[in-house]
Amino acid sequence: MGMSVLDIVRKSHYGYYFIILAAALAALIHVICKPMLDGGNSQLEINPIVMAFLIYFICGIFFTPLVKKSQVVSRFTRKDVIFMMLIGLAEVSALITYFYGISTSTAVNASIFSNSEIIFSLVIAMMVFKERLRIKECIPFSMIIIGMMIIPIGNDLYQNDLNLGSLVTGDLLIIFSGLLYAVDITLCKYIGERFDVRKTVHITSFVCAAITISIIILFQIPMDVKLVQLPSILIMSIIGTGMSTLFFLMGLKLIGAVRTILLYSTMSMFGILFSGLILSEAITSVDIFSTILVFVGIFLLRNKLAGIEESVVETEIINKTNTSYVILAQKTKLLPGMKKSISNMSTRENAALPNCGIG
Repeated sequence: MGMSVLDIVRKSHYGYYFIILAAALAALIHVICKPMLDGGNSQLEINPIVMAFLIYFICGIFFTPLVKKSQVVSRFTRKDVIFMMLIGLAEVSALITYFYGISTSTAVNASIFSNSEIIFSLVIAMMVFKERLRIKECIPFSMIIIGMMIIPIGNDLYQNDLNLGSLVTGDLLIIFSGLLYAVDITLCKYIGERFDVRKTVHITSFVCAAITISIIILFQIPMDVKLVQLPSILIMSIIGTGMSTLFFLMGLKLIGAVRTILLYSTMSMFGILFSGLILSEAITSVDIFSTILVFVGIFLLRNKLAGIEESVVETEIINKTNTSYVILAQKTKLLPGMKKSISNMSTRENAALPNCGIG
């Protein structure tokens, strides 16, 4: 009897390819959106809020045929609708803040900052569950903070004679967008326990599109979209967001959370590489050192970032870009303060909403 396509996909080594491909596709977003937002080319320039609307709307359309095949876990309640609105507000705020930040920053810096929501999510989780870092975890955590924030911002301040110029302001806005995405991820944990991830992404994409179009109407922002801009917007929406999310999900199913976090963090490296090759931005030794420092810190802190204390049967986390969600199977060890009995998990998924924007 021949081997089915499903049997082939289940081979674990395919998971590594999927995650690396997802990281590379997600990294394209930093590079593609930069020329359309920095104002250097009037033919390509587009309003950040209009761009956010188009990305969410196209992404929602992309997931529509996938939702038809997904299993409905439960019906929406009033509380679910409120959470969906809060998630939409957090994600829209994060994406628009990111767009305004990268308009004055560089794609290289945006790539270095791309893992910031992971750290902010960890900090929020520790605050909520009153958990502290162990002594051995403080060093890698400090390495990530230094490599991802202190060195890039310090270098920009040095280059600008310690003046808080537009470049540094853009860096701070991108980092703040990471904090907003972390809030988004935290809110998603409730929705993820009740609904199929594809259905949640689909609905939230249209919620975000509704919020952004409301802002456009309220402030009378012109929908000035040129034909030359559409290919880049389609690439960001379908390839950088939609396809990246699907490849991430497929790989995550096969290799688990820890390996996924390590491989997906290479998005920073892909982003820096694409920034040099496509945008011809200068890649300095400081940028390389910062990226290596962050990657080593993530490697040493990988179990903590995955929310794992001991052996985990099945834990899945999507990151923003990006995008984060958690799936817990029976006998899964939870963080202190989160321990509870988990039963009958083999028949359904607990997943929080993946970020449809840029993380």
